[in-house]
Amino acid sequence: MSRPTLLAFALSDDRLSRLRFCCLKLGIAVKPVAPEDYAQPLGALLGLQERTDEANADGSVGEMLVMAGFDDALLNRFLAALRQLRMPPFRLKAMLTPTNVLWNACQLYTELSAEHAAMGGVHEPPKPGCPS
Repeated sequence: MSRPTLLAFALSDDRLSRLRFCCLKLGIAVKPVAPEDYAQPLGALLGLQERTDEANADGSVGEMLVMAGFDDALLNRFLAALRQLRMPPFRLKAMLTPTNVLWNACQLYTELSAEHAAMGGVHEPPKPGCPS
């Protein structure tokens, strides 16, 4: 993966369009992830590892972003650009790490939801099929 990439999960067409506009100016590739790929490891979605034989995810996820290949400067520029566009915040977002690169979307969504709740955010229960 040579170009910074943003995996986008469960975004409305309007939010995805605005996100793409924001990322275009920053040189960030935006990859919307289809529900049928939610069972794939994040690394497979980014072409960093082989896809699994999983046919379907065992749950669904809500709106979530995963940033891959971002350095601190790009992350700051990206977040500033979102604020400048007056985009409503993306509640769940994560950087790709050596740990979560092996997780699927449902696993990451569950973890981010729990972390968000622990930090005082509004807790959203796991989507159907996601472990609680």
